[in-house]
Amino acid sequence: MIEAVLFDLDGTIANTNNLIYESFRKAFSEKLGLDLPDEVIYSFFGEPLQFSLSKYAEDTTELLASFREFNEKHHDEMIRSFDGVKEALSMLKASNIKMGIVTSKRLTMAKRSLSVLNLLEYFDVLVTPESTLLHKPDAAPLLKACELLGGISPKNTLMVGDSVYDILCGNNAGATSVAVTYSVISPEIILESEPDYIIDDLRELLDIVRKLDERNN
Repeated sequence: MIEAVLFDLDGTIANTNNLIYESFRKAFSEKLGLDLPDEVIYSFFGEPLQFSLSKYAEDTTELLASFREFNEKHHDEMIRSFDGVKEALSMLKASNIKMGIVTSKRLTMAKRSLSVLNLLEYFDVLVTPESTLLHKPDAAPLLKACELLGGISPKNTLMVGDSVYDILCGNNAGATSVAVTYSVISPEIILESEPDYIIDDLRELLDIVRKLDERNN
């Protein structure tokens, strides 16, 4: 029986694609004089920020400061919710499904994103880079969320995301993984991570929950 649905935040619940893209572009241009191709910048999506920046600089202090300066300054004006998100969360909540966020975003910014979108109340747990030593694609963040939700088995959870890191995190933990099609990452790349389901809209999640419950009864 599915007891919880865990979501990535950026690119899945919150449409911060342009904000993150512009934050990376500014940091690399301003600090390293680099104009990286779009596909390279998009490949960073879903990774811990420090890991992405460390590919181009041994000391990431200035890159990190530049990224965060732009991101935090423009966050509230550039963030959007994807279509159907609030309705999907309301449907899951009404079905007594617990929900959590499993993100590579810092706790303060994750809370800020959800607050701006008026979605914070829907989530029972927030697992961020501060929560675990290992991060997506490792199973650790999902396992931490299950622990915080009262010891739910990963087999009784869905992990929903827009990147390979999200899907691998779910698969590595033994959860049911769900990829969204509205990702800026190439569909072919996400399919290589072998998600159990692919959806166009988060409102499809309740049907998946019901089908899995029926299959296991």
